Amino acid sequence: MESIGSFVNIKSHDFHFHGCSTCEGHCCNGAKGFAASPLILEDFEEVYKNFPILFSVKEQKLVAYVLLNDGKNYCKYYVNQQCSIYLQRPPACKLYPVSPYFEHILIDTACPSVNQESGYSLCRDGQLNSAFATKRLENFVEKLEATHAFFESIHNLDHFEYVGDLLGISLLKYTQPSDNQYIRMHVESLKHFWLYTQTKDQELEVS
Repeated sequence: MESIGSFVNIKSHDFHFHGCSTCEGHCCNGAKGFAASPLILEDFEEVYKNFPILFSVKEQKLVAYVLLNDGKNYCKYYVNQQCSIYLQRPPACKLYPVSPYFEHILIDTACPSVNQESGYSLCRDGQLNSAFATKRLENFVEKLEATHAFFESIHNLDHFEYVGDLLGISLLKYTQPSDNQYIRMHVESLKHFWLYTQTKDQELEVS
């Protein structure tokens, strides 16, 4: 697998990274960057205290997303042009422009700070620089399979309620009583749900 859109397999190239401080990519701006990112189970504990976790159905499979902003404005933790929760930022923010794809590691060449000539070394000769090799990437295929297995075990749409859309993603919340730790974190995270529907000019209420 060579590439997916702007994401290129590190086996094919050597990449460098200039960092975020002078970048004009505006990743924290929902209107220009990312608004939602898919989660694996181990991510829930990292994000639920600061961000909402919502479900959706993609290609007939249940998936979970962390909502980083409302798709129109900056992340609420982006203060004075920097992240105010840097050490607790979501996995997508920690990893970018690196992204796992099953057993492959990809680099987003659309990131303005990625190049093949200067800056910090991202990868060389098909190996990711250890500074960018976070624990989340370890045994990623096994983690993804465990995530899919759990989502399949709760995939009954009668147990979910539609709560709105974000950039074309139909968002769902789980409505059944559960002692499962991941469901509990999902429910707890809903207090951060500040999204607006695309058809109403009012904040969605999540009970």
